[in-house]
Amino acid sequence: MSRTLRRKNQHHDYEWALIDWKSRIPGVRSPRHNPRSALGRKAIAHYHSDSQITMRSTAPRWYRKLYDHRRRTRNNRQMRSWLAEPEFEPVFEVSHRHDANYSWW
Repeated sequence: MSRTLRRKNQHHDYEWALIDWKSRIPGVRSPRHNPRSALGRKAIAHYHSDSQITMRSTAPRWYRKLYDHRRRTRNNRQMRSWLAEPEFEPVFEVSHRHDANYSWW
């Protein structure tokens, strides 16, 4: 089923998307963009894009690469220690696809 068909009748609440965060004053009602203005349309487009960072999103790619590299290096050291000394008890760090995401948040 296509994404368009799935979301055909879906309505969004743009309460947070239309807030003007740059001119927001704490304790005062936040100014909002008009949804039909250029800034309002841009805010709505940003709301629907995948460029927002939320708790459901993954960690950045640079962090995931760094995290995986460190884990591989630790496992390689364990293996080299075991090869050098067979009595050594290696403890490998098992990989999980969400490990970097868990440590990021």
